[in-house]
Amino acid sequence: MILKYCLLLLLFYIACAVHATEPIVWKIQTNKPSSSYLFLIEQQMMQQIELESSAELTFDLKGENGFVNPRSAYNALRTGNIDAMLMTPSYWGSADPVFAIMGDLVAAWNSPQQYLKWLDKSNGIKHLQNAYERVGLLLIGYCVGTAESLISRTPIADVDSLDGIIMRTPPGMISDFFRLLGAKVKNISGGKVLQALEQKRIQAADFSDLAINQQMGAYRIAKYSNYPGFHSMPLYDFVVRKQSWNQLTNKQKDIVLSAVKQWQSKAYAITQTHMATAVMKVLSQGVTLHTWHHLELKKARQSAKIVWDKYATKSDQAKQLIAELKRWLIIEGNIDESN
Repeated sequence: MILKYCLLLLLFYIACAVHATEPIVWKIQTNKPSSSYLFLIEQQMMQQIELESSAELTFDLKGENGFVNPRSAYNALRTGNIDAMLMTPSYWGSADPVFAIMGDLVAAWNSPQQYLKWLDKSNGIKHLQNAYERVGLLLIGYCVGTAESLISRTPIADVDSLDGIIMRTPPGMISDFFRLLGAKVKNISGGKVLQALEQKRIQAADFSDLAINQQMGAYRIAKYSNYPGFHSMPLYDFVVRKQSWNQLTNKQKDIVLSAVKQWQSKAYAITQTHMATAVMKVLSQGVTLHTWHHLELKKARQSAKIVWDKYATKSDQAKQLIAELKRWLIIEGNIDESN
């Protein structure tokens, strides 16, 4: 009897030991296509975490539409169907206008460095942190993408070039902006942009940055673009459920935070390399790259401010955020105080 009891106790302890060493597996959804260089960088971050944690942490990262489609990830994370997401907060703008403003404030920034300066040195990131906190989510890290470039079948040398042009845009702030500039906007899904251009149902499209546009073959069809771009500069974030985060030890949290910090710097460096290569490739394809004069940028931002003010009316937090951003952008010279 005693021997039997000892054997049962031994088996219990063995089972506990095995259970204790089972890895923590997180389901993570990204909005990047699995063929893109941005997905590769995120994948490397996950591999680094798994290696440094001795496989105690295993992060199952799925590309676009893996666990859920990108625009469903916010709700999937809040309900626990996934543990984390690598997205852009502009996708959740209908849930909270702060997400739209922080995710991609249309036509606001001259460069990723300028946006990062406000986020880091002026603690602008607190607005996004607070927005996620209000719904029980935790912002772990972020990086800023490069300015996106348009795809066009006609020259886009200035603001007036957009007047009357039939153009694909995503819904939301970007559509509102180009509509104010005179474009006839159409909301077409990203997967159908090339087809729409080939069939001449649209003359131009807002899709992504120059490198990704080139990678998907857009400039075989459309021979005009603007570089550097100005209208869109998305913020990408790494957001987790608090419950999932709290199950990690302090050591495991440090491993994740260290990898995220490296992801932030690596993403920017690799993006710049891809941009330089893309410029050479599109020029060799006979593409004309328009660089807008700073006066044209200010002219475009006068319309952008109308869109910003519209979003400022959506909540007290949005009103405070837009007011802060305007003060900062005036100091930076992006907008004029009188406008």
